Amino acid sequence: MKILEHIAQDIVEKTSEILHYPISITDNEGIIIGSTDKSRIGIFHQPSLEVIKKNIMIDCKNEIEKRILPGVSAPLKFNNKVIGVLGIVGEPREVEKYVQLVKNQVEMMCQEAFRNEMVELKDKMVEMFVHQLIHYSQNEEYTNNQIYQSAKLLGFDIDTKRICLIIDIKHFSKKISCKKAADNFFKNFPLQYFQREVLSFLQLIFQENKDDIISFLSLERFIVIKSLPYPRSFTVLIESLEEKLEKINTFLDTKFRVSASIAAGDVSNQLSDVTESYQNAIKTLNIGTRIEPDKKIHIYNERETLFRLLPEALTTHYQNKLLKLIAPLIQHDNYEILASTFIGFCKFNMNLSEASRNMYIHRNTIIYRLEKISEITSLQTNRFEHCMLLYTAIQCYEEMKTDPAH
Repeated sequence: MKILEHIAQDIVEKTSEILHYPISITDNEGIIIGSTDKSRIGIFHQPSLEVIKKNIMIDCKNEIEKRILPGVSAPLKFNNKVIGVLGIVGEPREVEKYVQLVKNQVEMMCQEAFRNEMVELKDKMVEMFVHQLIHYSQNEEYTNNQIYQSAKLLGFDIDTKRICLIIDIKHFSKKISCKKAADNFFKNFPLQYFQREVLSFLQLIFQENKDDIISFLSLERFIVIKSLPYPRSFTVLIESLEEKLEKINTFLDTKFRVSASIAAGDVSNQLSDVTESYQNAIKTLNIGTRIEPDKKIHIYNERETLFRLLPEALTTHYQNKLLKLIAPLIQHDNYEILASTFIGFCKFNMNLSEASRNMYIHRNTIIYRLEKISEITSLQTNRFEHCMLLYTAIQCYEEMKTDPAH
C-alpha cells in the first residue's frame, strides 16, 4: 500500500522515540520500508512473508548475517487487509507486550494518512470543478458536459440555487514579503500551510450541507459557492455575513495578522449560472474596495453596480471628452471639497435639505459650492442632464487617479 510506504519511516521514528526499542516496518512483499536503523531499509525480511501469508504474529530469531533480528513481527491491517508487517526488535517475551499497542497506533496513523489523502484529493477535484464553473461559457458544449459530469461525481445538486461569495485577503503576499525582513513572527512564516489552514476554517464557517462548494482562487482569494435550498436561505446568509466575517478575521488576525473582506454576487438559479454570480461578486468587490475601502462586506446590487461601472464602460475617447469638461474644476484649489459636495448632493437625490442633514453641511454652504461648480465648469447643477455629465466626469477622474493605467 503506497500510503504505508510514504509514512513508514516517519511512524518508525516517532514510535521508537517513545518505546525505546528498535522498530521496523515491511511492505506486503517483505521489503523493509521503515527502520530505526536506516541501513536496513530495502532489505528483504523473510519472516514477514510468513506473517502476511498466515495473518499471525510470530517470533523472529537472529539469523542470516543479522538480516533477521530477534523480536516479534505482527501483521498491519487496513480495511481488514494485511498491508505490511510491524517488527519490534528485542527479546520476544519482553517486547511482545508492546506489539498490540504499537500495531494499533500504526494502523490508526495509516487510517489518518488515508483520510488526509482523500481530503486533499477531493479538494483538488473541487478546485478544478470551481475553475470550470467560473469560466463556463454557454457556447462550449464539451465544457458543459464536463461540468455536469464533475458535479455528479462530487455529489453536487445541479439545479439548486447558489450565490458566489469572494473572501479577499488584500495584498497578503506583499505584506508577508515586507514583514519577513522586519518582524520575527514572519521570518519563518509557514506560507505553504496558509492556504490549507484558511480553507479548512472557511469550510467550518460555511459548510452547512453537501452542496456548499468551498475552494481557493489564489493565495489571497477564496471562493464560497453557497447553496440556497430554502426560500429564506439568501436572507439568512446575508444577515449572517457580519458574524461569519468577524470569526474569519479573528482567526486570520490571531494566526497570520491579516484580515479579509467579503463580496457577494447575485443568486444563480442553476449550476451553469454560477459564472455570472462570480463575475458580479468580483465587480462588487472591486467597486466596493475602491469606493468604500473601510467597508468589509459588499453585496451585489445590479442597478448600483451598473451605475458605478458606467465610467469605466465608456470609450477612452468619450472619457477624455468628459474630463475636458471638468478640467477647470480639476485644476481648482478646492477641487476635493467641491467634488465631494456635489457627489454627496447627488447621492441624496439632489435634495438640498436631505444632503445638508446627512452631510452635516449648512444648506447655504452646499448652495454656494454648487454655484461655484457651475461658475467654473459652465454646467448647471440644477439641470439633470448637466448633473449626469458632471457626476460621470468626476467618477472618471477619480477612477483614473486610483488606477493610472486605466
